[in-house]
Amino acid sequence: MGSSPLGNEDEEIVRWTSRLTMARVSRWGGMISTPDAVLQAVIKRALTESGCPNSIVSQLMENSHERHWPRGLGSLETRQVNRRQYENYVCKRIPGKQAVVVLACDNRHMDSDLIVDPGLVMIFAHGVE
Repeated sequence: MGSSPLGNEDEEIVRWTSRLTMARVSRWGGMISTPDAVLQAVIKRALTESGCPNSIVSQLMENSHERHWPRGLGSLETRQVNRRQYENYVCKRIPGKQAVVVLACDNRHMDSDLIVDPGLVMIFAHGVE
């Protein structure tokens, strides 16, 4: 049996993210930092329907709220200071939604204060292409 350097859960995440399309965020100012429960439920359903591994759905959704974001995204002021760096995120589109998933496995090149494991969901009012 060949052993993979990734665990089964990591392989499942990589397989899922490889099926998602790349997204470009044109309006970082449209980020919704405190999504309500209804919006979170809609995005969670879209994640599940896209094949997101069940093992990370809840954590990704928890990380859709600014209270769980990394230090570099933690406040409006910090987001404004770091906005130029956001262009370097590898963002994958959550199908049919103004939302992206920013996975740690796709963003190892980012500063540690701009990413969390297993990743985070960013929901936008507009500006996801």
